[in-house]
Amino acid sequence: MKILYFASLKETTKTSGEEIAISSDMTAGELRQLLVEKYGDHYFPSNILCAVNQVMANDSTLLTNSDEVAFYPPVTGG
Repeated sequence: MKILYFASLKETTKTSGEEIAISSDMTAGELRQLLVEKYGDHYFPSNILCAVNQVMANDSTLLTNSDEVAFYPPVTGG
């Protein structure tokens, strides 16, 4: 699976993405938890945005090894 990181997440993880193999029936929430264990929960908080194959996803979205998953922090404006 290809994982992409955007905005400040790209800067803090010091990478724009990575490839990982996942077990079957993994959800986006479980993937986020794996990334929390790798990078720390301050980089992957519960309000982080996730897209799977360029479609917004939530923690219950099922993933496959052929998916492209993107994570990016919520954006505020004003």
